[in-house]
Amino acid sequence: MRAQVLVIILILIGAGFVLVTLGRRKDEQLRNSGVYPREGQETGADVDRLILLGHKIEAIKVYRKLHGVGLKEAKEAVEKRQSEIGVK
Repeated sequence: MRAQVLVIILILIGAGFVLVTLGRRKDEQLRNSGVYPREGQETGADVDRLILLGHKIEAIKVYRKLHGVGLKEAKEAVEKRQSEIGVK
């Protein structure tokens, strides 16, 4: 029983590592293509641009960095901004 729990824990840790790695790769690909701002160079205009390009998750990440807020607050702010600029 303990061995099974340990295996499950290791699988979950591995899955988490894979997801983080894939997220970082996507961010890096978007940075290299010019879609995502360079580290430390994020602005409010980047949030709008990412929204317009359909990159809501990345817009939320940038908003969180800019304003130092949690995920929920950033998501709500980005969704509000989406409606303000007419993006669904």
